Amino acid sequence: SLGGVSFTFIFEKEGKPVGDTILYFGCRKAQEDYLYEDELKAYVEEGTLTKLHLAFSRDQPEKVYVTHLLHQNKEEIWKVIGESNGHIYVCGDARNMAKDVHNIILEIIQEYGQKSKNDAEAYIKRMESQRRYSADVWS
Repeated sequence: SLGGVSFTFIFEKEGKPVGDTILYFGCRKAQEDYLYEDELKAYVEEGTLTKLHLAFSRDQPEKVYVTHLLHQNKEEIWKVIGESNGHIYVCGDARNMAKDVHNIILEIIQEYGQKSKNDAEAYIKRMESQRRYSADVWS
């Protein structure tokens, strides 16, 4: 199981349609930490994953994190959560990454959904209650 990726198989088995599946994956070094490279590439090739965005924080002088990619793709994320009733599944570090992702999603909802901060927080809470925003995090 690769976090949210395995959920697509569950929905397909239940006969529920699955929309675009976009994965933002980050680790320190591609050569050392990209453990699921072959599997993820295969998922893209077979269409299980629609898009794969990769961030390797130590492979270049300027660190690149998943949060940077989320910022670059705000409109894509809004289309998933605001227009397509999509899901967000966050997996990883609870101390920094999960909070940063939450804040970026909050920002996207405010900007693209034209909501106040309080309304954007309520939107995320609603997503959580609908099991559309889930986190598997650790510290």
